[in-house]
Amino acid sequence: MKKFVLFVAAAATLGLTSCKKDWTCSCTYDGETTTYNIDGKTKKDAEAQCEGKASVGGITVSTGSNCTTSKR
Repeated sequence: MKKFVLFVAAAATLGLTSCKKDWTCSCTYDGETTTYNIDGKTKKDAEAQCEGKASVGGITVSTGSNCTTSKR
């Protein structure tokens, strides 16, 4: 029984870990939208990268609330 409980706990832990996936970041600034891909990141890391600086219409803007991250 003890081994079974340990096995279930280990399986649950592996199931709850964040998987690295591919994401799309879409940013809108002054009516123009640009998208770019973020590959092999966790959701938290992709959102952090998406909230960094982005180039929209040739202008580098500090993004933030005008950007969204979605899974590809």
